[in-house]
Amino acid sequence: MSRYAVVLAAGRGERLWPLTSTRPKPLLPLPGGETLLTRLLGQLRGLVDGVVVVVSPGWAGEATRRLLEERSFSVAYAVQPEPRGTGDAARVGVEALPRSVDEVLLVNGDLLVSRGLLEAVAEAGAPALAAVPSERPWEYGVVEADGRGCLRGLREKPMDAKPGSLVNTGVYLLPRQRLEELLAGLKPSPRGELEVTDAVAALAEEACVRVVSGDWLWMDVGRPWELIDAYRAVFEEKMRGRSEPLVEGEAEPGAVLRGPVYVAPGAVVRSHTVVEGPAWIEGEAGPLARLRPWSFLLEGSRAGAHTEIKASILMEGAKAPHFNYVGDSVLGEHVNLGAGTVTANLRFDHATVRMTLKGRRVDTGRKKLGAFLGGYAQTGINVSLLPGVRVGAYSWIYPGTVVARDVPDCSFLAPGLEGGLETRSLKDRVECPEHLQR
Repeated sequence: MSRYAVVLAAGRGERLWPLTSTRPKPLLPLPGGETLLTRLLGQLRGLVDGVVVVVSPGWAGEATRRLLEERSFSVAYAVQPEPRGTGDAARVGVEALPRSVDEVLLVNGDLLVSRGLLEAVAEAGAPALAAVPSERPWEYGVVEADGRGCLRGLREKPMDAKPGSLVNTGVYLLPRQRLEELLAGLKPSPRGELEVTDAVAALAEEACVRVVSGDWLWMDVGRPWELIDAYRAVFEEKMRGRSEPLVEGEAEPGAVLRGPVYVAPGAVVRSHTVVEGPAWIEGEAGPLARLRPWSFLLEGSRAGAHTEIKASILMEGAKAPHFNYVGDSVLGEHVNLGAGTVTANLRFDHATVRMTLKGRRVDTGRKKLGAFLGGYAQTGINVSLLPGVRVGAYSWIYPGTVVARDVPDCSFLAPGLEGGLETRSLKDRVECPEHLQR
């Protein structure tokens, strides 16, 4: 039997904006230098005979190819010309397989999963799908199985689902020939897309699709705050219950490290800086900085003098250089905060934070949530970002501004001529990438 993986990595990641303005969602970075996609491809080694990665055309697909080639991944590619849904992406990927392939391990490329989940599905034999219990099953597709453990139904985001119900992970092992036939015959769903779950449901009417369930690590990183959760999961996986600091870089005299703190090779914690673990440092902290639990500084990032970081991510090259507070937030690559910039992470009324995702207001369910800044954004001095605000990539915020609404990519939020704030285009003033100028 020949088994290949088809990894769906063509999604636009609109709900993760602005973190996906400068890189496709599967290339979002993780602690330790991996990305969602490279981590997944590494986990597939030994489980399949080959991999086809489905990418989108244009800059996103080119970025994916370039990164995988730089990191010496040997995969084939298939291009999904238009975003017509997961069913169409799967069809494109399956059609690119060698004709000798018998089984397809179909996986969404933006998942954070454990190797054990992939192994369990691979060992189950086709057809099978993986399911995990969820405390918020109404946010996912709920899996219903019969007494034999065979798939009986898939319900998309049912509001009557009970906590602990099994949800669909987006990991399937399916017979290649029948899958190809079912994908070719798909019709658009009520939301106008071709859904791979419709093909799986149709297969379940013909044969027993085994529901392989377990309490594995599984995260669908689809919304900005879920990336913070993913970092925590990766930290726990890499540190494996460690309770003391692990310093492979440098901690200067006078630096204080408490609990599980990882300082990577080349990283430095400068004097009179206090780091309270869990924390992960690949960049530079201090001097005179404070990193509170669940702070992540990726390579080249910096939390400088009199800056406090709490439960936040500073991506590659991001800088909070002096007198900043960054709480429950994500700073994209090469973001630069002016002195005194603060991300507020608690509403004045202490209600849960709401964000606008794809034009709809969504309750995050979190009382503590800060701001999300896309790559290369910058703020002037004394800027305040209110809870749940997003600032687009390459955008500027005028000094002293209170940011209470989302700011588009390549924009300048500044005082208007008649008072108040107005958004002006920066597309002719900054190196705004072509794909963001459309």
